[in-house]
Amino acid sequence: MTIRKSRRAQRDLDGMRDYTLAHSGRNQWLKYYRGLAEAFERIEATPMRGQSRGLFGPGMRSLNYEKHLVFFEPVGRDVAILRIIHQRRHLPGLIYYDDLDA
Repeated sequence: MTIRKSRRAQRDLDGMRDYTLAHSGRNQWLKYYRGLAEAFERIEATPMRGQSRGLFGPGMRSLNYEKHLVFFEPVGRDVAILRIIHQRRHLPGLIYYDDLDA
């Protein structure tokens, strides 16, 4: 099984990195990123873990990591990381304004 990130997920990561570097520094970013990478590994090991997000799309799931939600979808033998968003985001608004399905 392989983890693949969508372009939107990569942009989310880039934004998280830029924000954290500017406000908390490199060490905090590295610590947070390591934890996020471990969350990706847990998803890869058990792709049906986390919460079903079928309202957003068939087969879509999410897993909490600290202040973020990782939206993903098992696709064949791979797992697609679709988005990584802050937990304060208004989730119903994502359906209309910010397609989760990348």
